Amino acid sequence: MSDFRRKLYAASAAYILGLGPKVKLRGTPRKTRAYVSVLEASKKLYEALEKEEGIESVDKLLAEKKNKAINFSHTTGLIWPF
Repeated sequence: MSDFRRKLYAASAAYILGLGPKVKLRGTPRKTRAYVSVLEASKKLYEALEKEEGIESVDKLLAEKKNKAINFSHTTGLIWPF
């Protein structure tokens, strides 16, 4: 795994867990939007699981995250690991 991916995934995991790292994004607006979109969807899903929300809510958030992860992969060529 490249150093870039390692740093990207580490910062993403920290954000999802609520640790709030400061990260500067570079890239095309399309790639940046795809990243922010899947990152926010992953965080919402994590928070719903932590709060033990109902299965319907979690299922909806999981489907949303999955769709955004597919878009992220198509847009950037990277696989979303979360």
